[in-house]
Amino acid sequence: MENKYLISVEGTQVVDGERETEELTTTAEYSERGGKKLIKYREYGASEENPEFIVSNLIRLEENKVTLTKRYEGRTGQMIFECDKRHQCMYANEVGNLTIGIYTETINDDISSEGGTLEIDYTIDFNGGFESENHIFITLKKMEE
Repeated sequence: MENKYLISVEGTQVVDGERETEELTTTAEYSERGGKKLIKYREYGASEENPEFIVSNLIRLEENKVTLTKRYEGRTGQMIFECDKRHQCMYANEVGNLTIGIYTETINDDISSEGGTLEIDYTIDFNGGFESENHIFITLKKMEE
């Protein structure tokens, strides 16, 4: 059973002391299957009514692990977040797929069928060199039917 939610995703990245924050608010679907919590949502380039591109996102929450799968114009990328572990991941974007390293420092998961929040602190390395410090803050709110 999937329910409609309002999702707000705020991503902050710090590179060379410069902080940049991006925010997205859209609709999402939430479900639970096989002990995993799943959140599906789409990002639209320019506007939802006249998108330049569409990115399909799936967040899979397991015990101590979060996986974000992005599908963009036939390319699939995946970011894996697991506390105190480094994962080498394929990141899909408008120029192609990039291989990046992700080291997760903290995951705070308070998501349920009632809504909630998810926070992840992690670093990214590229070609073996430190790239950025990152923070994702996701809020999920159940929409009234």
